Amino acid sequence: MPGKQPLTGKTVLVTREVSQAGALSRSLDERGATTVICPLITFSPPSDWAPVDRCLERLSGYDGLLFTSVNAVEYFFRRMEERGIPPNKAQGIKAYTVGPVTSEALASRGIHVERLPRQYQAEGLASLLEQEGVQGKSFLFPRARKAREWLPGFLEERGARVDVAVVYETRRADENAGRLQEILTKEKLDYLAFTSSSTVSAFTALAGSGPAREGWRRITAACIGEITASTARIEGFDRILTASSSTIPGLVKAIEDHAQRLG
Repeated sequence: MPGKQPLTGKTVLVTREVSQAGALSRSLDERGATTVICPLITFSPPSDWAPVDRCLERLSGYDGLLFTSVNAVEYFFRRMEERGIPPNKAQGIKAYTVGPVTSEALASRGIHVERLPRQYQAEGLASLLEQEGVQGKSFLFPRARKAREWLPGFLEERGARVDVAVVYETRRADENAGRLQEILTKEKLDYLAFTSSSTVSAFTALAGSGPAREGWRRITAACIGEITASTARIEGFDRILTASSSTIPGLVKAIEDHAQRLG
């Protein structure tokens, strides 16, 4: 059919946090997909800012700032503002990010990231840092409370000091369990779009077990990267699609290419 979009006839469940679901949903819609949004995680500030505030008091003493998510950037600079610390206090510190979207979030605050890792995940960032040398350097790593511990350990083994600053919490959106189960009952879903391991774990916790599980585990789990895909395997999905580039455009392209291969 002339003008047919690559994802026409495909239905995709978007599980991202509500404020972030729109970009993925629009991109899929533009390619002809029907998107169903059901946020399975939500974010909030930490219950105690004191450890972060102590890091902010010695901000100028760090050799580098590490960011592995846009959320970390937003919550970190929001706290700086609340404490009356201008963004330019961070502009003199070398910043490192896991990928282009996080770099753009920093750029909007006047902080330029010189180099991006070739691989848009913690392992790629670690490789970049190792090339530059980390022995004797001090890094501040704002992040979620529940996160992989691999990167701080990698750097500390190589002689760096890493201060982990918990700037936000990730919570499972239990309030959306009923909606999710209703969607799984009524909709014929072709793909479940997962942008983090936490969305995968939240899905399997909220989607139901027994016969319900046998249904959803056969839907293709479209994962933004290998870490998320690994969680999907552990959680029991039979069909897993992994984006080669750990970005939203990369995830959309993976779904599009997969759909075209299936015809």
